[in-house]
Amino acid sequence: MKPTHLLRMTIVFTFIAGGAIFYASQAQSQAFDVSEIKEILRKDNKITWHGYYEFEYWDSENKNNTFDAHKITTWMGVQLNKKAYFSAELEYEHAPKLPEERAGGSGEINLDSAQLRLMPFDDTVAYFGVFYVPFGIEYYSYPGHKNKLVSRPKVMKSGGVIPGTWSDVGFGVNQVIPNVAQVDLFLINGDARNGGVSRDSKAGGNNSKAFGARVMFDQFVEGVNIGASYTSGKWDEESENKSARLGAHLRIDSDIITQISYAPVLIAEYVSGSDEMDSSVNGKDKNVSGYYAQLSSSVHPKLEVVARYGEYNNDEDKTDNAKTETSVGLVWHMMEGVQAKVEYQWNEEEGAEKDNNQTAFQLVAFW
Repeated sequence: MKPTHLLRMTIVFTFIAGGAIFYASQAQSQAFDVSEIKEILRKDNKITWHGYYEFEYWDSENKNNTFDAHKITTWMGVQLNKKAYFSAELEYEHAPKLPEERAGGSGEINLDSAQLRLMPFDDTVAYFGVFYVPFGIEYYSYPGHKNKLVSRPKVMKSGGVIPGTWSDVGFGVNQVIPNVAQVDLFLINGDARNGGVSRDSKAGGNNSKAFGARVMFDQFVEGVNIGASYTSGKWDEESENKSARLGAHLRIDSDIITQISYAPVLIAEYVSGSDEMDSSVNGKDKNVSGYYAQLSSSVHPKLEVVARYGEYNNDEDKTDNAKTETSVGLVWHMMEGVQAKVEYQWNEEEGAEKDNNQTAFQLVAFW
């Protein structure tokens, strides 16, 4: 590790440790978690609506400063009977306008989830349709009211290691092993190189399917989640070359374990893998890897401090391709259903001198 990286990580963790001396006398209200579908829909058979909104301002050294109506996400779920329920999540990004040629709109509309979930037995759920691929745990906390920073870790979003906000079409099974773990097995159209593929019969698809598995040991100790993920499938149209990823994750909610409100929360993930015959260096496989670690602490009932460090490389045979990111930020719980955040991020590229640090401000509404 370079001395500058070590110094920066020292500053980051000192920042968190310093904040932890403040005491929070009460716990903050919990935001809705779109992943808790099963528990919510077991309560009654009424249609449930939830969502969140993100408004941002970005001040970047190498781009125009800009306001952004980043995202409006709406979630709907309905219990069909005691064994079946349906849910869907629709996302409007960057102020989309239809048709696309209308002035002032350059956004997207994404159906990130639309799935039928069946519960044939207790602790067993089969899901069919569009769903977030069960790889790692970052997607559990990426919604604006769950993410402690404005940005997301690049190794899990835009760094070219795995697809960001990876949802795909297929089916899977989640099995809870009481007091031990939960396991997901899935089969999908897309792959770790291309991301989701809505239909393999269209351009960009192939005659192969990607399979995967994830295990989360989250039943032993409340507040601890440790596990691993794996996925593999053919990425090219001829179904000849494999794309594979292996990941490991760790989350420790020490505030839950210790019942001390300001005790820090640690989230860390590591991903590595390869895409056969896809390197920018001719005739080689593209090897990718990266990790991030994030610490946050509720230093006051209305204030959290957070820091994150990550490194990633989306083609290890390419010269000077390693990148790092370091972020520090604050979350202000302004009032019920409203948060404000600020983040400063340092970015570095191996072998290059670039001015691409950035500051971001965000308002989040959730219901």
